[in-house]
Amino acid sequence: MRSIFSAPLHILYEEKNCIKCGLCAALCTTGRITASADKSPEIRDDLPCISCGQCIAVCPKAALSTDTPAFTAPAEHTAYREGINSDLLSVYLKSRRSVRIWQKKPVARSDLARLIDVAAYAPSACNIHPVKWVIVSDPATVQKFAHASIAALKALPGDHPLAQLSQTLIAGADAGTDPVCRNAPALFIAASDADQEYGLIDSIIALSYIDAFAPSLGLGTCWVGYVMIMLRLKPELGHILGIPENWTPQYAMLAGYPGISFSQIPPREVPEVIWN
Repeated sequence: MRSIFSAPLHILYEEKNCIKCGLCAALCTTGRITASADKSPEIRDDLPCISCGQCIAVCPKAALSTDTPAFTAPAEHTAYREGINSDLLSVYLKSRRSVRIWQKKPVARSDLARLIDVAAYAPSACNIHPVKWVIVSDPATVQKFAHASIAALKALPGDHPLAQLSQTLIAGADAGTDPVCRNAPALFIAASDADQEYGLIDSIIALSYIDAFAPSLGLGTCWVGYVMIMLRLKPELGHILGIPENWTPQYAMLAGYPGISFSQIPPREVPEVIWN
């Protein structure tokens, strides 16, 4: 299990670049960085660090940096500095649709890797980032899981709590459809160690990043509850997908190149809100 303070950043301070704004100290949540009388940072290596990187990210003059492996500085992007067009982003997010009809081709591993790269930057409780990934990129393996799921449902007794649902899924499969995985070419399983308190929440947040970013790569996604139902009903089905026994599947998402396109944004009810 990765603890909150298991990978503290080694923070480097370049005094000549510092303008003594005090922002790094103001954003430090653990007290590892405090502001001296002239607002220059005082860094205490004996105090905890959750490796959030806020101190480095907020510094306007790059006076703080790190030599910690895998910590990379973002490239300069004018759009990021000036802000993204809110109207365009609003339409983009509202246009998001679940995809259940796919082109019959595998998803490029480079596209899957880009999705995971973005998901790694999703918010995480205490910056623990407990999410681990099983990516099934072989359509045949996805189908093997779907077929095994239907077989498992057919073996359930008639008085099982899932009996009614199972009959619906079995009927769909007998009619030649794939009601479990929708014939998707790829499947993401977000997982964590069993003792991670925020494993599910962090998995949902990370998958939401994938969901939002996927269309920019020409990919579609679909949150797939049936996969999770089957993994909880018959954990041994996880072996088909390559899920390690000491990992706890938290949620699943289908992915692939859409076989259809959408031309309009359907209406949604205004949510109930209490303004205080």
